[in-house]
Amino acid sequence: MKKLTTILALILVAALMLTACSTGDTSSTPSSAAGSAVGSAPQATGTKIVFLQTHNNNSFMAYLGETLVVTAAEYGIECEHITADGDEAVQLSQIEQAIASGEYAGIIVEAAGEGVTNGFKEAQEAGIPIMTLHEGVQDNTNVDAIVQCSLAETGYQQIKLEVDELGDSFNLAIVNGSEGHGATVAIYEGYQRALEEFPDINVVFEGTGNWAAEDAMALTETWFASGKQIDGIVCMNDGMATGVRQVMKDNGVLGTIPIYSNDCEEDTLVAIENGEQSGSFDMNAEAQCKAAIETMLKLIDGEELEEKTISVDPLLVTAENLEEYRASHSGNY
Repeated sequence: MKKLTTILALILVAALMLTACSTGDTSSTPSSAAGSAVGSAPQATGTKIVFLQTHNNNSFMAYLGETLVVTAAEYGIECEHITADGDEAVQLSQIEQAIASGEYAGIIVEAAGEGVTNGFKEAQEAGIPIMTLHEGVQDNTNVDAIVQCSLAETGYQQIKLEVDELGDSFNLAIVNGSEGHGATVAIYEGYQRALEEFPDINVVFEGTGNWAAEDAMALTETWFASGKQIDGIVCMNDGMATGVRQVMKDNGVLGTIPIYSNDCEEDTLVAIENGEQSGSFDMNAEAQCKAAIETMLKLIDGEELEEKTISVDPLLVTAENLEEYRASHSGNY
């Protein structure tokens, strides 16, 4: 009897070992998805992915990271969240480490810049599906999917809204993000489209605010000190708009010049409420994250995507819908 029990125990152990080996093998077996090789990894429950984010130094970016982790969990996926403090070299290294670890069924990147594209190629060569979320790159050759809120559209709409307020002939000042950053390039594409549509707009000032209030303040202080008339201002994010509003206040023009930006941070919502800013665009984190997880699951399962790029609509917040927006986003950011 004792001998029979021992034999049964050995059979059970062998079966468990075989199951473990089989699970490990399927996660590394290449298959085709979105025109490139991806791994056939565990589906839904038990799947682990990683989100490599540029930074989480403002409330929207922090919320985006939190929302993706929560959304993944709702689909039975474990999502590890790592930031790069805005450093392309750091993020490229993070991609390479994620590939080398062999523990992720998929990689989602909120890209720090074009310098990370070689990491995308390495992921595909390793059979790991990789996508960009929110902020991507220009060269998407080695990206399996792109999930975004159209930043170019927000740039276009910012200037179009200025036209709605000021007419199609006025002096415009543009505050860009950091040079070469994917979001800067995308939003500027929208600015250019609007400026081509409205050629009588005179861009009197344009400069780089590096996504920071302090840099935007230093930039716009020189503009206002020049004495040139500024009729409207567009900023690529709320952080820079905060600095611009302070300079406008110091020069006694706060609330008299329409200003639009992106992100809907709380201090900007207060400014909209007080008539100090015309509006801001929310990048619709919930819709982006839901689309990202659903798309990643398809890639992991080896499905062909109907569209490589999935875009969700931005949400414009002005004084007219501010309270409704606050009620629907209470406690988020």
